[in-house]
Amino acid sequence: MSANKDKSKKRGQSNKLPFVLMGGHICVDAAQGGLASVLPFLVIQSGFSYTEITALVLASNIASAVIQPLFGLMGDKKARPWLMSVGVALAGLGIALVGVLQSYWLVVLAAMVSGVGNAMLHPEGARLAYLAGGDDKAMSMSIFSVGGQIGFCLGPIISVVAVTAFGLSGTLVYLVLCLPYALVLLALSKRFLAFGVRGGGSLAGRGKRDRWGAFGVVLGALSVRSIVFYGVTSFFPLYLVTTFNAAEDSASLLITVFSIFGAVATASAGFMSHRVPTPRLMIGCFVLMVASLASFLLSGSVWLCVAAVMVLAMCLNLFNPPAVALAQEYLPEHLGTASGLTFGVAVAVGGIASPMLGALGDGAGLASAIWVLAALAAAGLTLSIGVVAIERRGAQKG
Repeated sequence: MSANKDKSKKRGQSNKLPFVLMGGHICVDAAQGGLASVLPFLVIQSGFSYTEITALVLASNIASAVIQPLFGLMGDKKARPWLMSVGVALAGLGIALVGVLQSYWLVVLAAMVSGVGNAMLHPEGARLAYLAGGDDKAMSMSIFSVGGQIGFCLGPIISVVAVTAFGLSGTLVYLVLCLPYALVLLALSKRFLAFGVRGGGSLAGRGKRDRWGAFGVVLGALSVRSIVFYGVTSFFPLYLVTTFNAAEDSASLLITVFSIFGAVATASAGFMSHRVPTPRLMIGCFVLMVASLASFLLSGSVWLCVAAVMVLAMCLNLFNPPAVALAQEYLPEHLGTASGLTFGVAVAVGGIASPMLGALGDGAGLASAIWVLAALAAAGLTLSIGVVAIERRGAQKG
């Protein structure tokens, strides 16, 4: 009887831990999302040029995306939950200093520190979300992932309110947000250590061997998702302005709609994974993605374009947490590396591809760039079909 109570207590603690991890995700992504909202104030109050602030964001994003797999590799060798605590602290410290430092290069360094902090949390946080998820890893990953979207929504609000009220030194508010939560994560380090570095899950019967080829296919699909995601946020409001003469502020609301529907989809992803196997969910989402992108271009109506963006937001985010969990399953001996690559490299691919698509839009028009997004979504569909084939082969071998 006592043993059953202990198991029940441990299961209850594990079920709560993804929400704790979500809190850390909110903090670091609020810092990253808040950086963009500080940029106009840096131009006006600090006199930085547009080129300088663009380089500032690029430095932060590169520092975050490139380093994440390295921290993931560290987590594979030895559980290091303290990385999350340090990461939250650095993310907050970096964005806080962006507003108070005077030298441009010191501001760049502060932005990079914030990016490194972001990179420290994601691999370890995603690895632990997978392990703490028990038999419902997709749900746990959904909870962890939605924290990032909440953070990106909160960051701009925090930055604008604080800087408007206190000037650029208002960025120090991020210390109030991040430092206490860093202490919370640090206090829970021993509990996180209990999960070790590896998990069983559905691969237990397959000898827990790494399947890098299968992982690469899922990573490819996640990279396609990243490119389409960046494309929607970068080009769709501009398309409404240039094609339908929509007001710029009204067109910008499209991103708000996109974010809201995306957050709802991410929060629903765990429940959806209970009903639809992840590979089939990926196929369905990419099919609708292709259809929505084509509809956006061919509709001839602003409201139909908005409806297409709503569907796109659902498709882009509904399969993402289960797909990340599936990618982790394919690398049971390297959960940290899998987490670092899915959260780092896949996002970096979108950031790198976005300027290329922008150059295409400048030369051939935004419609051409969006058609390329549709073609890429079709490539994601092909990769998803490949995941189904991989799962079938695995089931036959099992």
